[in-house]
Amino acid sequence: MTIRLSRRSLMQGSVALVALAPLRGWAEDKPLELGFVYWETKTDAFVQMAHGGEAVAVLDPRVHVKTAAPDSGDPQKQVALFGPIAQTQTDGIVLQSLASGPLTRPVMDAIAAGIPVVAIDAPPPAGSGVGLFITADNIGLGAQLAEKVLAMVPADAKGSVIIGNTGVGVPPLDMRVQGMVKRIGELRPDLKIVGPVATNGISTSSAEVFAAWDGLLSANPDAVAVLAPSAADATAWGLLGSRKGFNLPAGGFDLEAGNLQAVKDGHAAYIVSPGHWLAGYIATRALANARLTGEPLIQGLLLVPGEFVTKDNVDAVIARQSSPESVAAALAPLGDDVLAHPQAHIVGPWPPK
Repeated sequence: MTIRLSRRSLMQGSVALVALAPLRGWAEDKPLELGFVYWETKTDAFVQMAHGGEAVAVLDPRVHVKTAAPDSGDPQKQVALFGPIAQTQTDGIVLQSLASGPLTRPVMDAIAAGIPVVAIDAPPPAGSGVGLFITADNIGLGAQLAEKVLAMVPADAKGSVIIGNTGVGVPPLDMRVQGMVKRIGELRPDLKIVGPVATNGISTSSAEVFAAWDGLLSANPDAVAVLAPSAADATAWGLLGSRKGFNLPAGGFDLEAGNLQAVKDGHAAYIVSPGHWLAGYIATRALANARLTGEPLIQGLLLVPGEFVTKDNVDAVIARQSSPESVAAALAPLGDDVLAHPQAHIVGPWPPK
């Protein structure tokens, strides 16, 4: 992937370079070589993670980041990309995979060769030796979203809450659904939960997701709210709102342009960002810091903060998301603060004991 950010544009955006660390064991005339292997190149969430990693190289001239991903999610294709990355990016690799099992041996071999590996978003291969996993509190964010949406449903309302999901079986999405279902049961056991229902169709095209939600709402006329842990659903709610008058309390995930527009137009009350850019930035910056300072790489399960988007802040978020430079200008300082106080964000060991 071509890095579109420039150091000059970021500095003009008032992002200061990360303070130069002591250079123990590092040759000043040779940049650190870091790798970033991710799931696929078409989905905004994955691209944002990669942009977070790339921003480290743009902000710090001592670091070079090489990214690699297949055009469509395929663990065997990731295996084929991981090997060459491990040959050249020997100072550390960030791995984001939704089906990491086939990567077990390549990751173990890289770690045995002295290349640290950090996993983000979804768990690394079991038993591979990865000791730092950076992700969002997906269960907690799903529960918080359900609570906020339910607060918009009258206390005496009867009916159903529909949960749609374009990625049934995807670990982070399933965890968000788990949080949603648990909180609905705690707060409103009188409401029926419909789902999670797969809303992706064959290709997860916008037309298929729209049709899935149109059908769900027709089949469940008693719906009092809708929720989704995945990206394309809120965009469909926006289209349903403009075409068919959809106006139920609604909450979804991810910062795709269509989702943000649905919030702006009043067709989705909440959109949650699970910190995709931050996860990529923090993982890459952590690898760079460890190599540059000679200090051990931090270890454990580190949770990045989430962000709730509403009509009150959607314009600011849209402006921030308008370019890689503006995203980095806003979020890199937050990522640096997380790494300055890692124990405030590490909730346990990895792998779990």
